[in-house]
Amino acid sequence: MDATLVTAWTALCQLLAPAFTGPTSETFLHIVTGWVLCRSKPTVTSLVCTIGRSLLGHTAKHWTTYERFFYRAVWSLDAVSRLLLVRVVVPLIEDHAVERVVDLKIDDTTCGRFGRHVAYAGYFKDASASNVLKTVVHWAHNWVIGSVGLRPKLWPTWVIGLPVLFVLYRKRPDCDAKHPFRTRQVIAARMIREVREALPDWRIRIAADGQYATGIVVREATAARSNLVSRIRSDAAIYALPPRRRPHQMGRPPKKGKRLPTPRRLAGRRRKGWRTVQVRIYNKVVQRRVLPVVCLWYHVGRDRPIKLLIIRDPAGEQDDDFAFCTDPTVDEVEIVERFAARWSVEETIHDGKQHGGFERVQGWCPRTVVRQAPLALVVQTLVKAWYLRHVAGRKAPVPGGADERDWMPQKNHPSYLDMLASLRWVLWNHRININSTLKGRVGKLLRTLQFTLCRAA
Repeated sequence: MDATLVTAWTALCQLLAPAFTGPTSETFLHIVTGWVLCRSKPTVTSLVCTIGRSLLGHTAKHWTTYERFFYRAVWSLDAVSRLLLVRVVVPLIEDHAVERVVDLKIDDTTCGRFGRHVAYAGYFKDASASNVLKTVVHWAHNWVIGSVGLRPKLWPTWVIGLPVLFVLYRKRPDCDAKHPFRTRQVIAARMIREVREALPDWRIRIAADGQYATGIVVREATAARSNLVSRIRSDAAIYALPPRRRPHQMGRPPKKGKRLPTPRRLAGRRRKGWRTVQVRIYNKVVQRRVLPVVCLWYHVGRDRPIKLLIIRDPAGEQDDDFAFCTDPTVDEVEIVERFAARWSVEETIHDGKQHGGFERVQGWCPRTVVRQAPLALVVQTLVKAWYLRHVAGRKAPVPGGADERDWMPQKNHPSYLDMLASLRWVLWNHRININSTLKGRVGKLLRTLQFTLCRAA
């Protein structure tokens, strides 16, 4: 069983081989497998020591080969992202979803760095540490991340995030003719375009935070077979749809109707039009009161109608939320569920920082900076795909042979750390078994294992 799961992991990684040359593809396999097994900072030195002398039946290369993989080897992160989407994520959607729909979630995050010599680093606001009373600004990189949300068949109330797109936001002084300045919104619009070009026959549903509710993102999202769900300002200037022209009426037709109350005032004034719906959000089935209003948000969407949706908690424990969808025909239940499912990209970022080393890489030169940190999210998608395809629904391999459901019965789905632990258990068990009969390799394997365990702290 372990050998089959190891082979499945190797085959999954090799789906990305067309993005590399032959030798570099093998180096990539070594690095991502070492990344999974490494329990310390994913520096090249730590990865080389974790790989040891042999890995997955291949002899390890010289340590400089792994160094050159990031700053000199010929490969493109865009090509890796496209293959990750088309060859890894799309088959998962076809296995678990009933529609040919890609649910793309877009958000950005900061990754703290040290040292003034680190390329493209700057002072950015840390949204996760900031609140109403204080704003936290730190020396960091700023990444815009596109993640595909998927509801697995075994856990229909859970939305798992599969990161596939990664773009480093650069401030104006860090840009040049080859890399012109792009705002986060322009980067998000480009991500939407890339997904549509990679999957022209698929419907794309985008969900993003309120800062991406801008004209350029809305225009890109309203293209064929696409729509956007996001947050609308509570004080947004919204208008009724333009009135119909009377017969023989002269003059240019109006582009918008009369000014409507702001979403906050609509929520306080409207008594009619509300309805109660059951929705699946945050792994629960709950009730919400919703008020839909088809209108124009002229500042952002120009003359394209949107569906404004006011979302209210019947229990009154949460404040009203204000969402909108660029397609007025979308059902209110779907809007609420997609609005809440944006949280999956937050979990993706959290897992990448806490368990994947996304924030702990130490590369500093330009090419390494652009390539090294996203590899933590590439590894995350590969691990989740491996688990959903080959482990979910079976007796999961876990360290020590204990089933987590025996001591945590209320846990309704596995975490990313559970998936990572399962893969580590399979890989280490395989390495120990195939090397235990070869006396010359036992000592080298033990030294590798000792390094991994000692650096885990």
